[in-house]
Amino acid sequence: MKLMKVNNDRYILDARGGYACPYPQVFTLKAIKDLSSGSVMEVLVDNPASCDNVPAAIRKLGHEVLEVRQEGNCWRIVVRKR
Repeated sequence: MKLMKVNNDRYILDARGGYACPYPQVFTLKAIKDLSSGSVMEVLVDNPASCDNVPAAIRKLGHEVLEVRQEGNCWRIVVRKR
């Protein structure tokens, strides 16, 4: 798992590499805690179940899911911290 800062309020969390749920979800929730309000994080996953579990966990905490899209064999989940 690697969190990279793209600019002041945009990040990419790479949770690819065969991590099965709940790990991508746990990594995402841990990373979003450290971001400032309004920051956008793109979460990259390669586990199909994460496409449902990560957005559900983000919404449950009141954050916004901006997009979920498949890109080849992985998915990009874009979220904004409340």
